[in-house]
Amino acid sequence: MNEVAQDSVRAQLDELATSTTFAQAPKLVLFLRYIIEAELSGEAPRLNQYSIAIDVMGRGAEFDPTTDSGVRVEAGRLRAKLREYYDTEGSEDPIRFELPKGRYNPEIRRPAEQTPIAAPRLLKQTIRFCQAEDNTAIAYAVSGQEKPVLVKAANWLSHLEHDCSSPVWAHWWQGLSDRFKLVRYDERGCGLSDWEVGEFSFDTWINDLTDIIDAAQLDRFALLGISQGAAVAIAYAVANPEKVSHLILYGGFIQGRLKRDPPQEAEATMLEELVSLGWGRPDPAFRRIFASLFAPDAKPNELEAFDDLQRVSTSPANALRFVQIFNRIDVTALASRVSVPTLVLHASDEAEIPMSQSRLMASMIPNAQFVALNSRNHILRADEPAWVNFLEEIETFVKTASCR
Repeated sequence: MNEVAQDSVRAQLDELATSTTFAQAPKLVLFLRYIIEAELSGEAPRLNQYSIAIDVMGRGAEFDPTTDSGVRVEAGRLRAKLREYYDTEGSEDPIRFELPKGRYNPEIRRPAEQTPIAAPRLLKQTIRFCQAEDNTAIAYAVSGQEKPVLVKAANWLSHLEHDCSSPVWAHWWQGLSDRFKLVRYDERGCGLSDWEVGEFSFDTWINDLTDIIDAAQLDRFALLGISQGAAVAIAYAVANPEKVSHLILYGGFIQGRLKRDPPQEAEATMLEELVSLGWGRPDPAFRRIFASLFAPDAKPNELEAFDDLQRVSTSPANALRFVQIFNRIDVTALASRVSVPTLVLHASDEAEIPMSQSRLMASMIPNAQFVALNSRNHILRADEPAWVNFLEEIETFVKTASCR
């Protein structure tokens, strides 16, 4: 790039840095300046997590990208902030900066040079961050129409940015966004939220949901809980019935494996060992076993996408922490105290979470409706009838169920 072009790039970067979008994000501006200058000087191919951690984030020489996700998290924040900027005040900028996923060397383009998009984006969303009580950064996304509002309590295996193009989750968030204003988030230790966290417990998950609702300034909404998110949603609805208009629980459980009668100790131990041994391996063999539990009918490309999701969603150490907490969840004492209209749904023949847990849930929650969906997949696939039924049941429930 010649000197004149470089001056234009730096002038555009200065304008972006003083924008309303980036004014309160000096660390992201520093990150962007660093990689842009590397691109201008021809050093961008040498950029990596280590160099960015040392030069931008002030980490020491002992920084290890295999255990410290700080650079990946900051890169995700920068991508989200750039998207927000170009969707609003930067839409007419003559020069644009991009940070492609999976890379740290940026792209500098004029709008006319943008690569044509073959198909519309699956989901238009705005990603923001809020600080939990212990200063953990929690990422959340808002998409869809204005009303009614549907908040999804976080469940593990999520990445707000990655999920929008993944065959595992993309149809979920698009389908729900077509019907609701959808608010979802990556729980601590997962996705775009901070991975390196000290406090990791069921109680912090409830607190994080509360913080997201406060940050999004939501007064009243329907609440969706999937998998372990169902237990979190139950706990929140019991504590905040004035905020929750409808409670929707899919594929959930109120007792972890070690809390059931009788306790499923062998299964709990097996799952913990499977995650401990296989999550961080370069080959997908162990993770494919895990994937087959969640979606036994998945096609090869979906299994590959599920493997990708497992790797980008969290670290091996956090994966084990998640599973250990799942096995010990017990909200049976709270279920009978739910006082909002409740819909419980479950895939009839899935292997990961037995339908008996949803039946127990529905029997304990006063006046709960129960719907069995004809599927073997815990994560419903886009081309199966159960997925359409799931959307129809939720939409009808929120529109017709009266609040007590």
